[in-house]
Amino acid sequence: MEAFFGLLEPYASLYERVFSLSRARHEHEELVDTLRSGFGVHVDDLDQLLLQSAGRNPHVAAELQDRVVETIGFTGPGATKARIRFLDTVKRLDGEQLIQILTLAPSLRFERGRGSRSVASYTTLRVPLTNLFFMRDQQAVTDRGIVIGRLAKPQRRRETEITSFAWRASGEPPIAQVERGTFEGGDFLPAGPFALVGTGDRSNATGVRELMEKGLGFPEVAVVHQPRHPLLDRPDPMVNMHLDTYLNFPGDGIAVGHREMLASARVEVYVRDAQTYHLLRETTLLPYLEEDHGFRIIPISTLEQLCYASNFLTIRDRVIVVPDVARNAERVLTNLRQVAERDPGRYHRLYLRAAREFAELRAEDRFFPRTPAARDAGVQSVRVGLENLTGAFGGAHCLTATLERA
Repeated sequence: MEAFFGLLEPYASLYERVFSLSRARHEHEELVDTLRSGFGVHVDDLDQLLLQSAGRNPHVAAELQDRVVETIGFTGPGATKARIRFLDTVKRLDGEQLIQILTLAPSLRFERGRGSRSVASYTTLRVPLTNLFFMRDQQAVTDRGIVIGRLAKPQRRRETEITSFAWRASGEPPIAQVERGTFEGGDFLPAGPFALVGTGDRSNATGVRELMEKGLGFPEVAVVHQPRHPLLDRPDPMVNMHLDTYLNFPGDGIAVGHREMLASARVEVYVRDAQTYHLLRETTLLPYLEEDHGFRIIPISTLEQLCYASNFLTIRDRVIVVPDVARNAERVLTNLRQVAERDPGRYHRLYLRAAREFAELRAEDRFFPRTPAARDAGVQSVRVGLENLTGAFGGAHCLTATLERA
């Protein structure tokens, strides 16, 4: 329901474009079914995880009701009585209603007309959590456990209150929480003996330091500075808002990424000594992966990067669930053309490149992952249609929080 309100004004809700809500729901169901039925992955829905925990534990149920009472607001004539009545009413609400109150944050304002005994009620939603379905960002699951982040945009700030409560309620209490800076889970990519942490528009330097101090134990951590897209004369952080929007790992020793951004992204390499990390050296991301760690890079084009080709979910070594890039491409290109028409000085070159690549990739039918490089690397894939959900700025990786890795 929260996405319904988000679509009334996509830009303010941090969405890329308008999309069909009913089709987005179907796409989400298809993704979950693919993971469960196709691969035997255990998938929990956040709301059900929280409600099941409340059903088992009366303390969790009481806290859930308390949070709902704190979330809803009452103002105007009769507000005090209305709140008192709600304290009794909340005990009889069903689970779905409780979750909707948490995500929508309604506030009721009462007005009484002059000489009238009737009271009119007006309901306002105070920043509903229109991005909560992007479960990657509220936390990162590191080598030490769940670390709760702090989201950069005020529209999303309350999301971590719900997810941290859900993890505690389900018996998976977070080991740490970022409190001073900002950090989002889309900027965290573990890679065996080392990890990459992105910093930029969504995760700032203070948040990354907190993450390293409280939540990481990797022998080596590479802090990747968000690069400017090479075809933009000034940064647009939404083009590559998180690390996972231009880089991901489909298997051991293999990376999928946009080479131009990998080549320009600055990297600070830290090594762990006793209980702290120390800066070892600085480099850029492409040689760090290729030369320092021997990764084979599967390149994606500018258009494929914009279509969330790297925002896939790795199920096991060299097996991925990936957004259907070919189906996304036309919508992404149409939206980019409209953006370029409004601001040609900034986006015209990006649109021209993407349009040319669209014609080439469609003619040869080689949208990622149907590319020679992916085939030669032995990458197997299942494509899921996410052309509506990607309209909210995210793909299969963004939509899921991986709680357990082999």
